[in-house]
Amino acid sequence: MTDSSPYTPDRPFSAPRIVQWGECDPAGMVYTTQFLDYVMETLEAFWRDVIGYSFLRLHKELGFGSPTVSTKLDFQRALKGGDPFTVELRVEKLSRSTITYDFKGRNAAGEVCFTGTHVSCIVDEKILKSVEIPDTIRGPIEAYRRATTPQV
Repeated sequence: MTDSSPYTPDRPFSAPRIVQWGECDPAGMVYTTQFLDYVMETLEAFWRDVIGYSFLRLHKELGFGSPTVSTKLDFQRALKGGDPFTVELRVEKLSRSTITYDFKGRNAAGEVCFTGTHVSCIVDEKILKSVEIPDTIRGPIEAYRRATTPQV
């Protein structure tokens, strides 16, 4: 994955990428399961670049994990080997211990190729239970959510 872009209220965090041949079936179409990798790569880059904690740092320094609760993907257009695309991330909802993310994968023409919703929670790794999201994490997520949520 290449470097992620900064976000602005009119442009959410995004991760540009190019489909690699090894991510494709013999016909050159992206394997379905690969899309979850694209979502997770974007999510990890978001945590590192926007929240300030890589998943490794979250684990080693804070003793927290962020396991997946639910993931849903919908497909609108195909991606093939060599295609450039970008995965955009927005935070839809932030609750006591869970974070709901929305994803959009766009091809080079800006057309939506796939959309997704991903829910994760914050767990204390010592007790393996969900806990309230600490303010050091909640603050940057909430600021990002407010900055990138379209005003109605």
